[in-house]
Amino acid sequence: MAPKITIKKDYILVETKAGADLREIRQGVARLFYVKGIPQQNRIWIFHKGLQNISGSDLVELRHIVKEYYPVDATIKKTALVVAPGWQTELAESFIAIATDLPQTFKVFSNLADAENWVKE
Repeated sequence: MAPKITIKKDYILVETKAGADLREIRQGVARLFYVKGIPQQNRIWIFHKGLQNISGSDLVELRHIVKEYYPVDATIKKTALVVAPGWQTELAESFIAIATDLPQTFKVFSNLADAENWVKE
């Protein structure tokens, strides 16, 4: 099931379900860029309930997915990744390390409030 997308005043909130896998994240990324009516705002992805089905080897593919779907004229500058401590944090930080050439900045957070403050800056 594709992640739930909620349009907030200052950002787009993307929430994964438990056990989200690469296919589901791909669906979410595609919807963010190609569904009419979703504004080009900074994003917050919440993985607290998911990401168990993502492996380290999926991270390179995820980088390619973001690069593939990112429109040339997009104005999104920040994407916050809200994750649980431990394995999820390690995966998110590993993704950020390989995504340095993407046209937006990614940052890892452990709570939504800090992520909101960052994407609103």
